[in-house]
Amino acid sequence: MSNNASIHDNFIRSILSNKKMAADYFKNYLPEFISRQLDFATLRQLPDTYLSDDLKKTISDIVYSCHRKGGKNAVKVSLLIEHKSYPDKYTSIQIGSYIFSALQKQATAKEPLSLVIPVLLYHGKGKWQYRKLSDLFEDMEEYWKQYLPDFEYVYNNLGMLSDTDVEKLNNKFLKASFLALKHSFEKEWLGRNAVNLLLLAATGPKALQQGFIIYLYTRGDLKEENVLNSLPEPIKKTIMSTLDIYIEKGRKKGIEEGIEKGIEKKSREFIQNLLTAGKFSVSEIAAFAGVTEPFVKKVRASLKKKK
Repeated sequence: MSNNASIHDNFIRSILSNKKMAADYFKNYLPEFISRQLDFATLRQLPDTYLSDDLKKTISDIVYSCHRKGGKNAVKVSLLIEHKSYPDKYTSIQIGSYIFSALQKQATAKEPLSLVIPVLLYHGKGKWQYRKLSDLFEDMEEYWKQYLPDFEYVYNNLGMLSDTDVEKLNNKFLKASFLALKHSFEKEWLGRNAVNLLLLAATGPKALQQGFIIYLYTRGDLKEENVLNSLPEPIKKTIMSTLDIYIEKGRKKGIEEGIEKGIEKKSREFIQNLLTAGKFSVSEIAAFAGVTEPFVKKVRASLKKKK
């Protein structure tokens, strides 16, 4: 995952791991025939173990279970989040992997099989056409397609919604977050609207506010002094303390990375000298330098390339 994708991923995960935010999201963006049948008081986040180990490496998701009204049939609601700045026509294959992994987990645990409803949230720049799995087999005759596992998923493309549509959300923090995500590639827009977004976000829990502030400041072209002077004192203090912590963490990380690089450089030089001397085995050099044997072999290979 790129650093850019990681920023979006961490931000959305922090929001939708909050049960209230997730409930408001589902109420607003699931198809009405689904949301009106769900008892959101029973909404419960499922653990990461719900995914197979292989799928954890490729899917960044949040999984909730929710019962239908009247206590009938628990429905597994899956929120599958992909962050890309370009469309991916093969996403339906990834979603299919998730569905069957989830069902396999239920079967292995001897649970009654529950419906999985995948939701894809997209906010990238490129236009992304909704595709089912069968749409990927363009030239295949219909009678062959009966052998394809086919399914629908809820496609929530923020880029296809107007700002007015997003602003209809009753949850002010969610409104601020989705507007920031919708315009996450427009630094000037975020700069112009930063004050309003921060006022809306101030209605959310403190931890989520801090995540929003960091996201907004890393994505937008914000003139800090102008923004701060336009905000009430309590919000201003939250912003300043959040950014101070964020900057300090970044500074410490930079120092730690610098120290690690310095140590690695010294180790490399020491190992190179021992290898050049030609008197010691790989295992002896590893013991002298306090490193692993594969690292010594890596240094040896780089020395050979230089010759």
